[in-house]
Amino acid sequence: MGRPKKTHYKRSTPVVRLRRNVHKLDKNAELVLNRLKSWQASSDLDLVAACEHVRDVQKLIVKLDTCVGKLEDKGFVPPKRSSAIVYEEGQPVSVLTKHRPKYEAAFEKVLKEDPHLLDDLVVVKIIASTGEVVVQRGQRTPFIVRKSHIVKK
Repeated sequence: MGRPKKTHYKRSTPVVRLRRNVHKLDKNAELVLNRLKSWQASSDLDLVAACEHVRDVQKLIVKLDTCVGKLEDKGFVPPKRSSAIVYEEGQPVSVLTKHRPKYEAAFEKVLKEDPHLLDDLVVVKIIASTGEVVVQRGQRTPFIVRKSHIVKK
């Protein structure tokens, strides 16, 4: 047996990926319409209306695909997202409630000694390459958190 054939992956643009999603919408609309048609032995008015709505959706998907196709043809590139959240060194922050379980599990022993560890943090450093933030409470060991896991105080 020889080595498996190496696969060459091709990068696609955001518009090309979006267009694939539009094609998936069309495919799903077709599946829904076929399911509804298979139930048409009964002449239920709601069923007939549902079929018409799916056909309307399919017409809109064709229009959407045309618009996205024009974006693709002219080489449209969406603007880079700017980070909405900007932290500065020395800024007080705390860990968001929805992300606390992860940090509580990681710092279980430390939280027994210092129950406010996740509340009274200060930004020590921002790691530009990853967007992560180094935070610290008092003289405790600094640790890394994601920007989306903390909130300004």
